Amino acid sequence: MAKKRNLSEADAEAVAAWEEHSQRVEYKQTVRLDDIKINVKCLNEKQKELKKAIESKEIVIAIGPAGTGKTYLSLITALHLLKTQPQYRKIVLIKSVTTIPGEELGFLPGTLQEKMEPYMWSYLGNLNKIFGDRGTSKKMIESGIISIEPIAYVRGNTMDNSIVIIDEIQNLSVHTFRTIITRIGRNSKMIFLGDADQIDLKNAKESCVLKVFPLFEKGNLDCCSAISFEDEETVRNPIIKDVLKLLKTI
Repeated sequence: MAKKRNLSEADAEAVAAWEEHSQRVEYKQTVRLDDIKINVKCLNEKQKELKKAIESKEIVIAIGPAGTGKTYLSLITALHLLKTQPQYRKIVLIKSVTTIPGEELGFLPGTLQEKMEPYMWSYLGNLNKIFGDRGTSKKMIESGIISIEPIAYVRGNTMDNSIVIIDEIQNLSVHTFRTIITRIGRNSKMIFLGDADQIDLKNAKESCVLKVFPLFEKGNLDCCSAISFEDEETVRNPIIKDVLKLLKTI
């Protein structure tokens, strides 16, 4: 006869996680995530480094110029983890809504979702590429599997069982960065993305990128990884790296 033994707390948590995963998989059939092939393909060594960091670390900070694929790779890696790892139940997308000076949109009518949409195109455009259509992205958001949150709603909220992606962190102060990072809950990851050359704050010296990234880069914390992309690692269009080099001479 098999020996009886009591379930440990870890066993109980594992069973609960798989039950939750099974229920989530059934629910996701209505939005077809399980029917979509998520193929995470890296185009250079730095992207491989970012993918590995997202998979293995709780906190990842990646900075670098436009076109290096930070947002796309973070999204598709997060979706793959959501499909394959039962502890993750949703993806939360956060982005600073700081506007480019002189290009303010003014008052935006509509629901919170509609107000946030213009600021979220870096996410939505990439999701549409991954899924191949806009309808699937919309269904994911409507179902809550992918959640778009303004920074103001993060305060006081603990994010459990979530993969949280925060874009445009160059427009966050150190105080706001601290507010967000301390919201990480159990079985969660946070991915911070930014570009030090696109700071839109009135006082660029207040950007958390300039102060926080060096700390995490040298901090040697097992739970964290800090990755810096360079101009030559642009994958969007090969001319971008040459244009960026030229602009740096101004």
